[in-house]
Amino acid sequence: MRNNLGILITALLLLLMGCADHGTTPPEPIGDKEQGAIAFHLLKSETPADTWTIEVRLEREGFATLRQSVSVRTSPDTIRMTMGNIAAGYWKVTVEAKDSTGNVRYTGNASVQIIEGQTMEVMVQMNPAGGTGKLAITIAWPAASPHILIRTAGTYFSMNQIVPVLVTNVSGEVIIPSTCCTRPDLRIQQKVNGAWTPPGECELMCPTIIHPMKPGERIADSVIQIPRPGLYRLMLRYMTAGRDGIARHFESYSNEFNIVGLRRDSARLDEEFALRLGEQISLSGTDLTLVFQDVTEDSRCPDGAVCVWAGNGRIQLGVNQSTVKLNTTLEPKQIIFGNYAIRLNSLSPYPMIDRRMRKEEYVAALVVTAALTTDSH
Repeated sequence: MRNNLGILITALLLLLMGCADHGTTPPEPIGDKEQGAIAFHLLKSETPADTWTIEVRLEREGFATLRQSVSVRTSPDTIRMTMGNIAAGYWKVTVEAKDSTGNVRYTGNASVQIIEGQTMEVMVQMNPAGGTGKLAITIAWPAASPHILIRTAGTYFSMNQIVPVLVTNVSGEVIIPSTCCTRPDLRIQQKVNGAWTPPGECELMCPTIIHPMKPGERIADSVIQIPRPGLYRLMLRYMTAGRDGIARHFESYSNEFNIVGLRRDSARLDEEFALRLGEQISLSGTDLTLVFQDVTEDSRCPDGAVCVWAGNGRIQLGVNQSTVKLNTTLEPKQIIFGNYAIRLNSLSPYPMIDRRMRKEEYVAALVVTAALTTDSH
């Protein structure tokens, strides 16, 4: 008996247009959006022997849940189902395979967006449901693609600080749909207990806007604000349009970055820590106190710009009663103070081509280690 069942779902937005000459009245759009339909098909020979009925459920906040089922036993070799009168936009698709007694044996879900003039393809991976009645759900999209590169402008940011983001198309033509009133439509994930949370939803929904991107094109944006400390990454869903007219969904992820929370009073040797402008910290087991005093230079090449060289960021750091300067590109990136080495690992955020950074936004990531040589100040 097969343990997994893959169901290929295609969604096509159907423009339901009426014609007065034929005496017909077109259905009213739902929520001022075009209506559409979703269809799926699978081979009967690929379904497990204990599957009698397949039920498809579509859910979306603010809309009525849509359901439809088909009997596997009475269907021909190719099982087909179509659900119509669906508002365009993102929908959660849940598929349940039930046995002869109506118990759920396999289940899976995915997210699909219906877009005018596009045929969507998404694979729903079906996994065995748990014996206790709780559903074991796994969301499976096609494998990650190298088309889109997402980079946040640094590794440390303050709470509620705008995080600059650069989206670059590195190969092939892609389509980025946006419904969150931003470009691009980035979703936030936080790492909790070693696992990433589901992508966040839009705080404000807008009509779908399509952003086509050719190879080499970039989108520089500053749209993400996170109110809680922690480790985060950004996720972007996009599509590629094949020659067959089917748009395939992909996901791409940014680098991980930290949101700095409450001010820390101390840190340990060999431990990276972050300081916002004006903050100070003591190094446990040493007599060192560090203060992030100023950013005296930030000539780093902005995201989205083409520069002759990378540029440099320079900070002024108070160490006990002394003042030192550290760089991101030029030397010194590290200084020896007594028996310790103090190194600037990064300066966030990175400059943006269309936005000037305020000094209070800067966060310096530093690390202090025991030095092999001494050069007392």
